[in-house]
Amino acid sequence: MRIDHYSLQSRLQTQTAKSKTGLDAADVKEREDKKLKEACKDFEALFLSSLMKAMRKTVHKTNLFGSDSGEQTFQEMMDVEISNAAARNSSMGIADMLYKQLIREIAQKTPEISGDKQ
Repeated sequence: MRIDHYSLQSRLQTQTAKSKTGLDAADVKEREDKKLKEACKDFEALFLSSLMKAMRKTVHKTNLFGSDSGEQTFQEMMDVEISNAAARNSSMGIADMLYKQLIREIAQKTPEISGDKQ
């Protein structure tokens, strides 16, 4: 039996591609999982920011200490940062609940992700 250089190289490339595909699939799943977690945290931050904005509207404003547009801008920026910090620390748990729900939905629609072969 004769094995030439090209067939050996072709077999080696095929095996390498298969092993890389297995690793890449795990890496892709991990990256997609990370993206989903970030998106859930971003959603929680956006929700909390909207909630704080709505709460601020209910507070009666006075001119006791004076006010200007800079103060309002600073207040809005501070509310966004507080919302982002709360979302990063999972203080409300909205991102975690949303992530679990979305993972469950994804697993039902794509059985190969959850490991179930149907």
